[in-house]
Amino acid sequence: MRVLLPTILTCMLPAAALGAEADGAKLYQNHCSACHGMRGEGDGPIATLMTVTVPNLRDLAKHNNGAFPTDRVTAYVDGRGPAQAHGGRQMPVWGDVFSAATKADEPVVAANVKVLVQFIEELQQR
Repeated sequence: MRVLLPTILTCMLPAAALGAEADGAKLYQNHCSACHGMRGEGDGPIATLMTVTVPNLRDLAKHNNGAFPTDRVTAYVDGRGPAQAHGGRQMPVWGDVFSAATKADEPVVAANVKVLVQFIEELQQR
């Protein structure tokens, strides 16, 4: 039984906790699409219930002179940095969520944030 137990437990862990390469599209679908919509246009099924307008993620580069603001988006998605000057966040702090969900160390959390931001970059309309 001792030999089988670690194998059984690793089968039940999320892929990111095992060090497998994270999938930005799956992370987006699981954590972002309910509000931002499948195409990132701010039209997810929960968007109409929000008290704030859900941003269209496809326009981030367009509103930044055609360049995707990678550092800004990364900091916002991760959310664990200093608080925004304009007030509280409506969006969950995904750095905390990824850390708690996987019981992972910082490199795994950073990898999840990175692939999620890369997927959001792929959604851009330029």
